[in-house]
Amino acid sequence: MKIYKLTPVHPTIIGYPYATTQDEIQFYQELFATKIYTGESASEHWKPTLMCDLNKADIGRILQGNQELWVFTEKARKALAPLLGNKVEYLPFLTKETLHERFTKRQLQLRKTTIDALLQIIHPEQQYLVNVLDIQTAEILNPSKSEYIHDEDDDMIYGIEKLAFFPEKIENNHLFKIKNPGIYFRNAMFVSDEFRKIVEQQQLVGLKFSELPENEGGNLIWQSV
Repeated sequence: MKIYKLTPVHPTIIGYPYATTQDEIQFYQELFATKIYTGESASEHWKPTLMCDLNKADIGRILQGNQELWVFTEKARKALAPLLGNKVEYLPFLTKETLHERFTKRQLQLRKTTIDALLQIIHPEQQYLVNVLDIQTAEILNPSKSEYIHDEDDDMIYGIEKLAFFPEKIENNHLFKIKNPGIYFRNAMFVSDEFRKIVEQQQLVGLKFSELPENEGGNLIWQSV
């Protein structure tokens, strides 16, 4: 059994939702900060927009504060959905074909140059914000085999050198987060070796997997004996 930290192959490629007003920007900032990765559905709060700058990745990320949020194309969703089951929720972005839901005909005419440029950074496939519902507690970590500092007053884990898991507690966890106020866990998504195998077999673009540990530049977080 192996656990990897989800890592983009190109760290500088970061997507962002298309927003033109301060109200729209604030809406997505608040949505990402308060409704995503809570373990609950966010579909009733979701307002589709365009996803920009992830036009060459099947799996890419958005950075919001200290948190990474992940985006799948339709190809990635179809490949991984059987493995992930109901532990994720797919929130759809708009596509080139559904622009009319974001722009009126008049806006499309008046902003043709801007929109033509925008279309160049939109993925040709349907994309989804992946709301991971599998939120684990630090109880899945094996403290005797891990190396970190645990502040018991606020239950914060930091200064992480090594993580180890109880195998029986993550047996069917293939894409999950750990709920802890420590900044490391806010910016970490974990995946199984089964997840990695599907990504590589289906040639999904956007992620890297290395057998090196994180402190040596890789993203293999843990493997059981």
